[in-house]
Amino acid sequence: MSSDDRRPDPDGPDGPDGPDDDALLAELGRAVSEEAVVTARRREAARAAFTWRTVDAELADLLHDSALESGAVRSAGVPDAARTLSYGNGDVTLELEVDGDTVLGQVVREADGGTVAAVVLLRRADGAETSAEVDPSGFFRFTDVAPGPARFVAGTLTTPWVVL
Repeated sequence: MSSDDRRPDPDGPDGPDGPDDDALLAELGRAVSEEAVVTARRREAARAAFTWRTVDAELADLLHDSALESGAVRSAGVPDAARTLSYGNGDVTLELEVDGDTVLGQVVREADGGTVAAVVLLRRADGAETSAEVDPSGFFRFTDVAPGPARFVAGTLTTPWVVL
């Protein structure tokens, strides 16, 4: 292939001076019209995916899980003991005790010992959400909690998914 074969056709839309105005406007028109092709559902999915960019930095760290302690093996003859979990993110700590279908907890701000949130949310994998009011001491309670994946949200603290 010679260098002459790669030159634009002077009689084509990309003449020696580049694309003519009509061709450029037509190309711009096609690019702008493509915006209408993107559905609302795809736009929402793109926005949701964008929110995941900082998810690791926003999740609270698991500080303690009694189910992971050595010797925490359960036998068939011993009733299940309550499971305790602790999460931290910055100066906020979330303490949980899971006992059967009841979850008791406390939200504490380490700096001044005050509470962080007025409400704690319990989110399930299916999207269901339950809320519990936090008392002035930071305590809250969920009842009738079914086993399965869950996460807790208290103000700016969000726990990773945990199986209750």
